[in-house]
Amino acid sequence: MGKVKVNMVIRFLKGMQAEKVNVLGTEEAMEDNELIQKVIEDIELFYEAELEG
Repeated sequence: MGKVKVNMVIRFLKGMQAEKVNVLGTEEAMEDNELIQKVIEDIELFYEAELEG
């Protein structure tokens, strides 16, 4: 996918986590944000070589 695109996707997902907290509140956003965090971690693992280079 390319380092730039991977980083853009991760930034977007992290922004989505912040937005969920802003809209729903910390407590209600927690479950969604845990799922989003798992996706971020999966992307980082899958594209690990590209992110390092």
